[in-house]
Amino acid sequence: MKTLYKDKRDEILFWAKELANRSFVCGPVGNISVRVDKDKFLVTTHNAYLGYLEEDEIVLIDKSGNVLDKNDSKPTSELALHLGAYKFEEVNAVIHAHPAFTTAFYSNFKNLEINNFEARLYLSNITALEQDGPIVTNVKPVLKALETSNIVVLKRHGIVSIGSDFKQAFSLTQMLDETCKVNIALQSNPQKDKVDLPKTDDPSEELKKYKLFSKEHIDKIVSLVNNDSQIKEKGKSLDLTTRLAIKVDEENKVYNFHFNKGNIDKVTNDETAEFVISGSIVYWRLVFSRKLDPFAATTQRKLKLKGDMAKLSRWYAPFNRIFDLWKLAPAE
Repeated sequence: MKTLYKDKRDEILFWAKELANRSFVCGPVGNISVRVDKDKFLVTTHNAYLGYLEEDEIVLIDKSGNVLDKNDSKPTSELALHLGAYKFEEVNAVIHAHPAFTTAFYSNFKNLEINNFEARLYLSNITALEQDGPIVTNVKPVLKALETSNIVVLKRHGIVSIGSDFKQAFSLTQMLDETCKVNIALQSNPQKDKVDLPKTDDPSEELKKYKLFSKEHIDKIVSLVNNDSQIKEKGKSLDLTTRLAIKVDEENKVYNFHFNKGNIDKVTNDETAEFVISGSIVYWRLVFSRKLDPFAATTQRKLKLKGDMAKLSRWYAPFNRIFDLWKLAPAE
């Protein structure tokens, strides 16, 4: 008899073994799942040993958590966590693992320093949530944190990573653990803020929030960029002459920033730009409320980037600075 969703069951078997081989899980801990249909999922069973997972330790469930397979196996005790994550339409795979360096780092430090360019593109705004025990009893804070990052730390309990497939969720788990390892090796100071942002003479101005993409908001963004000494220096030396457009999907509105050697000469509302970053207004609000990093948002597919990534990488430093400056133009 042909096994239902055999290819997806094989995926789980493969990635479960990978998690064990990388020491991201050990013993009967950790659990993973995959979407097989709009409202159906395959998930590992309670107390399954992922390093030696058997096919009968994978069960088919519906969106309410009902087991659809004809066996007595019980889904993982973290089932609510998995079902909650699948409420994000773009999510097709969920990993709950226990990477050792991540656990060690967040047991002693609060803030992770991103020490290499590649990790900066994928890891940002990672939330570390306190846990009361070995099972996530309150799923809501985890789901809230997953709105701004596709990987969330559960203190003394591991991580939850989501993605459009297992490869994406696994790579975030791997990259975070490697970054934690580097932090531990460097004995970094997690409280140090290396971003030197400009200050204003008016304290109230720093706290001011703008209506998202209003004229006042756009003017503030332009002013921050054009008055920043680092942007001026890098813009000239790297010849940052291009157009970067921001597009709000629901409203079909575009804000096209025309750069000339780092200086923004004008802003138009057409889409004829070398680079276009598009996404839902929900995610743009998160970007301008300092909760979502634009680089990480594009690699985690919360925002979409259209353009030559190799060319964008040439201007990584000034654009990284520009995105940091956006923090000083928070939106309501």
